[in-house]
Amino acid sequence: MQLKKLLLVGLLFTLFQGLRGTALADNILGFKNHLIAQQNQSADSPSPETIEPGQNDTLPPIPQPRLSSLILPLPPLLMPDLLLPPYNFPSFNSQRLDQELHLYSRYLRTFGKPDVLIIGSSRSLQGIDPIALQEGLAKRGYPGLKVFNFGINGATAQVIDVLLNDILLPEQLPRLVIWGDGSRAFNSGRPDITYNGIIASEGYRRVQQGDRPIPPRSQWMALTLQANQKTSQNASSRPTRPPLPPDLTPNGFEVIPGRFDPQTYFRRFRRVPGQFDGDYQNFQLTGSQLQSTLLVARFAREQQIRLVYVNLPLTEYYLDSLRRRHEQQFRQHMQRVADRHQFTFVDLSQRSELMQNQYFVDPSHINAAGARAMALALAADNRIPWEVVRSSESQTSESQTP
Repeated sequence: MQLKKLLLVGLLFTLFQGLRGTALADNILGFKNHLIAQQNQSADSPSPETIEPGQNDTLPPIPQPRLSSLILPLPPLLMPDLLLPPYNFPSFNSQRLDQELHLYSRYLRTFGKPDVLIIGSSRSLQGIDPIALQEGLAKRGYPGLKVFNFGINGATAQVIDVLLNDILLPEQLPRLVIWGDGSRAFNSGRPDITYNGIIASEGYRRVQQGDRPIPPRSQWMALTLQANQKTSQNASSRPTRPPLPPDLTPNGFEVIPGRFDPQTYFRRFRRVPGQFDGDYQNFQLTGSQLQSTLLVARFAREQQIRLVYVNLPLTEYYLDSLRRRHEQQFRQHMQRVADRHQFTFVDLSQRSELMQNQYFVDPSHINAAGARAMALALAADNRIPWEVVRSSESQTSESQTP
């Protein structure tokens, strides 16, 4: 058994050294060819004093490293998901939470933790496009950033509290977290079905016992050896890798392509006034949801994470008089809480250009076009402390330097 373990470790080490050697050879050969090309061209070129402006542009560029060299800057234990055992943890009675944990596990193993994490309910899950946010930040001078969307259908403040404080580990979180949602996620007067299901689940019971669905990175190698030991003992026990959720991108984002057309939509669905909307039932901004919001804010402060709450927009068709009154109450409430507990409040709900029907799939949920518009609006927002992303990026590169 020990021999098999040593053979596996040797195989992984040989693979790494082979990739490292290939990368080094690629770079040396590329640079050598560049020098040869320069020498050949300089033989027929004029002296530096007679070179016209722009003439140096004809020199061949230094070749970019090939794929093999991209492996070198990765931390020693940041390995392809294929080399690690698949995600295997009891359900949290929330299919979307289970799926996001599976995706995030693969993401962490393959790319490391993101620079920005998006959290919230379905309104952020399908309402903030992580790729568009990366593009918008690149244009602002933050290129190469990684963004993951960890939205969960039905997530309230209590669900976000459990996710950050209990389910995920601090080492798995970036220095900037964007919490996108609306007032309904903070209404303590309505039943919290998603949260009640999570805390009654087998997955949550295991978490309470000290297990984590995504183990710390320091355990990845040991878990790999254990999984391969079991496989070598019984070939039929080889774990199968569950397929990725078909409606989620590898960045955790749900793409919704439809478009809200009031004339056709309300022929199919009955229009529900605010007084009969269960999401605003017994509207109350104190109580359990407020307590969980304060716990999330305290956790962010203790872990030196910059927390940004984004109030996402709704359509004019959705905002009748009762809903408008509750939404205004919520905006004032959340601004006070943010000021008092040291996180950033960004209100997009009053941006008329973002409330257009073309950006929604129904009166209150954003579609793919709207998700891109929201992401670009956030990237351009100076209230969000994007500078912490740049500093965290430099720290990461320093920690990965051999």
